[in-house]
Amino acid sequence: MLLPLLLALAYFPPPFPGRGALVLVLAALLQWRATASSWPPNTGDMRALRYGLACTWLFVLPTVERLVLHTPEREFWRVGDDGGGSPASGSAAGDGPSAGGAPKEGSWAKVWWGVRLFVTPRAVGWNFGSRAINAQRVAMREARRRGEVARAGFVAGCLWRAFWCYLVWDGVILAERKLVIPEGWAWDHDVVGRILFAELLMVLVTYCGMTMQFNLGAAIGVATGLNGPEEWPPLFGSIADCYTISNVWGKFWHQYIRQPCLGISHSIVNVLRIPRRSSLAYFIHLTTAFVISAFFHVLSVGAVAPGYYPLASLISDMSIFFLLQPIATMVEVAATKLFSRYVWAPQPAQGDSKTKQKPKEPQQPASSGDGHAESVASGSANGAGEVTPTRKAVILQSLGAALCRLAGYVWVFCWFSFSGWWFVKGYAGVRMQDWQVPFSILGKLLVPGY
Repeated sequence: MLLPLLLALAYFPPPFPGRGALVLVLAALLQWRATASSWPPNTGDMRALRYGLACTWLFVLPTVERLVLHTPEREFWRVGDDGGGSPASGSAAGDGPSAGGAPKEGSWAKVWWGVRLFVTPRAVGWNFGSRAINAQRVAMREARRRGEVARAGFVAGCLWRAFWCYLVWDGVILAERKLVIPEGWAWDHDVVGRILFAELLMVLVTYCGMTMQFNLGAAIGVATGLNGPEEWPPLFGSIADCYTISNVWGKFWHQYIRQPCLGISHSIVNVLRIPRRSSLAYFIHLTTAFVISAFFHVLSVGAVAPGYYPLASLISDMSIFFLLQPIATMVEVAATKLFSRYVWAPQPAQGDSKTKQKPKEPQQPASSGDGHAESVASGSANGAGEVTPTRKAVILQSLGAALCRLAGYVWVFCWFSFSGWWFVKGYAGVRMQDWQVPFSILGKLLVPGY
């Protein structure tokens, strides 16, 4: 219980030398204590609770990074709130901001300001948060002002989504009862089929489990009036974006640790004086994020590993899965650039466009819109000398783009089917598939004598 209290109040003291280091040491000790403690016991239904307590690192990492590498009072402020949007305007209306954007030291407003930082690993509504997530927040805020989003409707929607996620989670648990996990990869139809099925169940239980928790938290937060619906942008992105590995991790998957990982990797890039937009800097950003992910997954899963799975095997499995991701992403980026440069150029071919220009004539007034429409339809050059593609060229280009995206989906499926095995292997090794939901709705309805 001391760990969440420490994290919630870590921002309250005024800045002083070593504040971040002190929080780092205390948080590390408490996190290790929570992970290595003999309570809850690693037996029966208590194993799920033990694992959940070990997953508090999702809040530890952002808090530690923000206090070690930054001075939140000077560098962080709310954006998109009434009266907010800059350091001078403060964290929110009525907070009594100081010069750096935080409320006055020693005030209750400073406590609330720190709690708001603590409870949002994704930095929703803060200046250092993801632009895409904050854009969603602003859009939800405007929709709420127009009366399109009501608290009651939002809460009901969250509970409805949580219910369906619970049903899927329940179904996955039932399906795993008869699942035989292979010992390793083998080019055998039966083995490959069981691996793919196990990976599918892993994706479903992870996605639905996190979505259910997120929606329950959103429902409680909005129903109690602690915050508004705009503070809960969707946790996951659109699956339609999953045609590259970089999109899977950067757009679709949850962004809980994106900001702290970027903060750490930017510090490494700055110390090593690496050009910020170089390929090497990009590789460092990727590697830093996945090394951190591997470490904390070993830490959390390792809490329930004793007596079930060797720690060395767990470290190996998680390291292989996570460290393969930056390598594959860099290969993907390089291949995409080469393909775009030498194979697929998004320009109409010479034969597909009418490149012959008309003889020079006196320039017509800019308001002659009909002539422009005719030029586009015929594929002739426009007034600036640029070639306008014909309809055939546009269709071929769209078809090519669709085929490229389809190839991307196939590539992503094949890659995660291969690399995802080590991730599944680690979780299967600690026998998480034996865990049960609190109350099995589908079990009572579909399984006699359940």
